[in-house]
Amino acid sequence: DEVIPDRPVVIMTGSEHEAVLNTKAMEIEGITAETAAPLYGEIVKDHDSGEPVGYFKEAAAGKWGVKHYPSLERERHKQGLQAVIEYLNSIGITSGKQQHAKPPVATAFKDLSDENELTMRIALSWTYKGPLEPMPMEDQERTIAERKRFASDLIDVDFVKLSSDGVVGATGWVLEPYHGTEGTGLSFNSLENMTADIARFDSMGMGVTVHAMGDAAARQMIDALDAVKEKNGVIKARHQLGHASLIHPDDLPRLQRVDLTSEFSPVLWFPNGMVEGYAEPLGPERLEKLWPMQSVLNAGGRINIATDGPLFWREPMETLESAVTRKAPGAEGAALGSAEEVDLTSGIKAMTLNAAYLMNQDDTTGSIETGKYADMIVLN
Repeated sequence: DEVIPDRPVVIMTGSEHEAVLNTKAMEIEGITAETAAPLYGEIVKDHDSGEPVGYFKEAAAGKWGVKHYPSLERERHKQGLQAVIEYLNSIGITSGKQQHAKPPVATAFKDLSDENELTMRIALSWTYKGPLEPMPMEDQERTIAERKRFASDLIDVDFVKLSSDGVVGATGWVLEPYHGTEGTGLSFNSLENMTADIARFDSMGMGVTVHAMGDAAARQMIDALDAVKEKNGVIKARHQLGHASLIHPDDLPRLQRVDLTSEFSPVLWFPNGMVEGYAEPLGPERLEKLWPMQSVLNAGGRINIATDGPLFWREPMETLESAVTRKAPGAEGAALGSAEEVDLTSGIKAMTLNAAYLMNQDDTTGSIETGKYADMIVLN
């Protein structure tokens, strides 16, 4: 308000799980002390007056923040993708999965593919029931039903993205309360609904990614897959535990039984302000087990190291370095949870062959073998 009092202002935070609105924006939206928060969201209000302070979390950020993102014309989407792909190619990336995919960007990918200008292999993982998603459910269902119109030799459309919780340290759903509080974060889904959704998409051959930062959210996805496997006898598609920031030790051996790949992202190591902010709510024991890569490997599980880009972006070699050292690139001093360091071979496999496995292309990419595509880079 002090900076821009006379025009509505909406700012999304770096994680995109929170939004900040000034008073003018809240007036236009009709947000008052009496305004109820949407399901799976929070309107932060002054403790004494009850008036909203302009800080909105999760579904509330989606309802009053994300919806204000500007829309782009079809050609602008294509131009933007071309620039991004050129950059990604320049740093050695030849395949990528687009989480929370929606028709405008999917159309741009398909246009590039049809024009023989797409220089990456793309997996489109469609947004579905996300608490931040303003797209009506009927449009989400229609997009998934009509997804094949976006497919090509370079575009695989058989993936979907669900959400189980928010962000670590606040709205991430944990088994034990955050340090010094009684709060365990937010759960965006019931086990019954998640099981039904995963069963449906698995039967369609669609790989499901579930946003799961807290250990309770991770357990929910594992429980859901257990139920699907018990009912159907087999898991058909390749599913992904998204972010996998915390996994309870009891659940580590269960990952392999349901062929669930733990995808770690974003890779944020010390010194980093966000991770340092996790220290107080998590406490020292859980902080040491943040992103438990080696624990998953020790239990026989499969890991993937992703970017969560464009949020908290790190280039591949920096990400790989941090996975091996548990430090920010080039940083000195103590590592974050050194027991979870992975060796270089495991780190490379996580970012190549295991990533190809999740994208259903490990038979053609991900390793240098006779008969596979020469999607490779040369390092000096």
